[in-house]
Amino acid sequence: MAHSTQSDIAKKLNVTRITVSKALRNHPDISAEMKKKVLAAAKELGYIPNLIAQNLTSRKTFTLGLVIPDLENSFFSYAADSIIDCASEKNYNVFVTVSRENEYIEKRNIEKLIGMRVDGLLVCVSQQTKDSRIFEQVKKLNVPLVFFDRQFEGLDLPRVVFDDRKGAIAALEKIINQGYTKVAHFAGYSNVSIGKERCAGYKQALKKKGIKVRPEWIFEGGFEIKDGYEAFMSLYRADNLPEIIFTVNDRVALGVYKAVNEVGLKIPQDIGILGFGFNETVQTFSPPLTVISQDPRKIGNAAASLIFKLIDNRKADVQRNLLIKEEFVWNNSILIKE
Repeated sequence: MAHSTQSDIAKKLNVTRITVSKALRNHPDISAEMKKKVLAAAKELGYIPNLIAQNLTSRKTFTLGLVIPDLENSFFSYAADSIIDCASEKNYNVFVTVSRENEYIEKRNIEKLIGMRVDGLLVCVSQQTKDSRIFEQVKKLNVPLVFFDRQFEGLDLPRVVFDDRKGAIAALEKIINQGYTKVAHFAGYSNVSIGKERCAGYKQALKKKGIKVRPEWIFEGGFEIKDGYEAFMSLYRADNLPEIIFTVNDRVALGVYKAVNEVGLKIPQDIGILGFGFNETVQTFSPPLTVISQDPRKIGNAAASLIFKLIDNRKADVQRNLLIKEEFVWNNSILIKE
């Protein structure tokens, strides 16, 4: 069956194609009665707008490219969901790509999205990403790009990130004020912005309270469950456990939970755990994780809002570096001392 066209609708109603086009676009030149007739005829004929033709006229594809590291991590799923909702309100579609924490896949995804002529890119960089050339290419092509959660530092590109350093400092100060002084940090990778900022906050909080930073209690590794498990087991085998373990995210914290349970210790009686995460999801931990809570929907909404402002006006006078505040939630993985 051939696609119905605006000309078919015009022929049925004995009006011009321009009248049909304007009616479908809700143009003020067309009366409410005529718009009603056009919409009824379009429905009867099974008319579906030709998006390619519309895009050629507007010079927009009404699509966004989204690049995230992982969909198994619920943080990225929530963020992607909020971005898709925001885009839908603007009549945009979102092409979601996943880098699998791999720099090469990330680069290939961005190249494909550029080839599809997306109107803008939202990128959360992989933990392997060290080469800036693909982002510099995007910048030269004048394609709006916003980093969110994780950024590539040193580039003059907009970003929406959590205030990780301040979040770490504020949470650790509360815990140290309870009398805890032996705090280890499972830190992720320092080449990734969130790993760098959270570790810097850890060191700053300890120094501010006059506590010596012990290098053997800082484990630089990945952001996954296995990384938390392996770091804890390393400390346990060395008989060098702290009072508190501060993890770079909730997945690393989950690995610590697994290891603590395996060796027969109890949380929080034998060891306390603090991590960055999302309070809604860490409630499923047993016991619920004391958390520096980051709402992924909040960062997704803010990133989407910024990219649409830049799509509408590449030179828009907008705040290009947005810091999202976190919330400390003292759940049950650290004992509150009397």
